[in-house]
Amino acid sequence: MRSKKGPKVHQYSKKHRRPIRPGRAVLSVCFTFFIAGAIGFVGYSVAKPILQFTKTNSGESSQTEPATEQAAASQTEPATEISAAVTETESATEVPDTQMFALGYRLPEEALENESAFKEALTQARQAMPDGKILVVPLKKQGGEILYQTEISLAKQCGAVSGTLTLAQITAAAGAQGWTPVAECDLLQDNLLPDADADAGYRVVSDGSRWLDNTKAKGGKAWVSPFSSVTQTYLSDLVKEIADAGFFEIWCTGVTFPNFRSSDLDYLGDQVKNADRAEALTDLLNQLGDAAGAVPVLLCANAQQAESGQEEAFRPDELEISGVVLDLEGSISDAAKTLEWASGQIPDAQLWLSAQTDVSGEMPDPAQEAVKSAAGWIWYAESGT
Repeated sequence: MRSKKGPKVHQYSKKHRRPIRPGRAVLSVCFTFFIAGAIGFVGYSVAKPILQFTKTNSGESSQTEPATEQAAASQTEPATEISAAVTETESATEVPDTQMFALGYRLPEEALENESAFKEALTQARQAMPDGKILVVPLKKQGGEILYQTEISLAKQCGAVSGTLTLAQITAAAGAQGWTPVAECDLLQDNLLPDADADAGYRVVSDGSRWLDNTKAKGGKAWVSPFSSVTQTYLSDLVKEIADAGFFEIWCTGVTFPNFRSSDLDYLGDQVKNADRAEALTDLLNQLGDAAGAVPVLLCANAQQAESGQEEAFRPDELEISGVVLDLEGSISDAAKTLEWASGQIPDAQLWLSAQTDVSGEMPDPAQEAVKSAAGWIWYAESGT
């Protein structure tokens, strides 16, 4: 992942000086020492009684002044990024130590059906993981449903809104139990948005009709396209809304193309057949990173597919977002190897490892060793499902 701003280069020039004669240099040095000595003697004679008078009359005030300055400095110290992110929640959340792992818990999607289900899920999460820090909250699920009360009009038009809680309710309740809330959003496996605006999905080149991943008789569905400006605006609006609500980070799943058949590629033309089509995925993620402002946006990717080059959105040289969450898919024995490889790919970005553990939240020895050697952000996640 590259920095958005390149380093500044400063150039310095050498100026020529006139040669100094030895005789004149000796006289100049002697004269300088004479003047300095005279000034020092006179200055000390005058300053000594003043200093003694000041010391005698200042008393305890001179001893308390540093403490006063320190207190003032602490009051004016800039707030950290996470503090700014949770200003709208009722309770402050504890920020995970960026140099250690943090146990995480992913809420099931059913937890956001209503307020009582959400509170019950939070209680179960805390009982399962008393030391848990990260609470992953699915806000946009695979298929396109929005699991909270969004204000985005296009989401309402396509019937995507299924949750009853507001974002403020979610972050406040999570913070009250000591969780740091992270939003999870499935981006492109969305079959609902094209129902509200067909331009959000793929179109057949020959006649402009909507492309479906199968025939209607077999339940074929439309997908949103990363090439579409409708899709880009819709997702940017959602991400901004979530970022403004006080979530610590936004994790993006489903950043992929459909599993096109060879005939589909012919129907859709060069746009999806191009060898550089993955650029549309990275461009979308970068746009969402801008929309989120100070809130980090991370790509969720399969670790094995990323390492083998099959994860098209994993293009570190093109991504300008904050980091990556790599799913180990339960291959805990590969944690150390994955960490070493990924750290070399994204040395300046956040790196989280995600895997499923049992309900106790205990971490197998291989994963512990990987975490202990970590220089970045590592997360071992409890699935919660």
